[in-house]
Amino acid sequence: MPADGRVVIGQALGPHGVRGSVKIRPLTDYPERFFSMETLRFYRRDEFVGAYTVRDMRLLEGKGTFLASLEGVDDMDAAEALRGCTVEIAPEERVPLPENEFWISDLVGLEALDENGTRLGVVKDVVDSGASQLLVITDENGKDHYVPAVPEFFLSADLEKRNVVIHLVEGLWEL
Repeated sequence: MPADGRVVIGQALGPHGVRGSVKIRPLTDYPERFFSMETLRFYRRDEFVGAYTVRDMRLLEGKGTFLASLEGVDDMDAAEALRGCTVEIAPEERVPLPENEFWISDLVGLEALDENGTRLGVVKDVVDSGASQLLVITDENGKDHYVPAVPEFFLSADLEKRNVVIHLVEGLWEL
């Protein structure tokens, strides 16, 4: 995640045609959001490249990419200049999640506690194991522990208190 909390939601793949359309690969669980965006902000290696008003946005059927027509990007060279840039949004522009669902970026860095309030460590990451997502919790010795992010083990997250509560069963912490 970028230093100021921006969230990457897409990547410019390059031009499409000679009139400056930009192919964009969505990197979000909510790609439909592109249809309602009025402005796209582009970054390259965490440096702001530019903000462009969207004239038209359409899905390139069968490709899983969008074609964006942007004001100020009127030819193939201008579209080519955006190749490789990421499309990013401010955290407050994220799609609201249902209750008891969290963005991974909101969980990383939270203190992990057991049900008795004993400190277990810090949430380092959330990874997909195929069957479920796993919280990666680093203890005070630097060892990573993997806890399934399912209701029986991941009891709660309090973003204001900056902690998660984990239910440990025998053997889980030793994995």
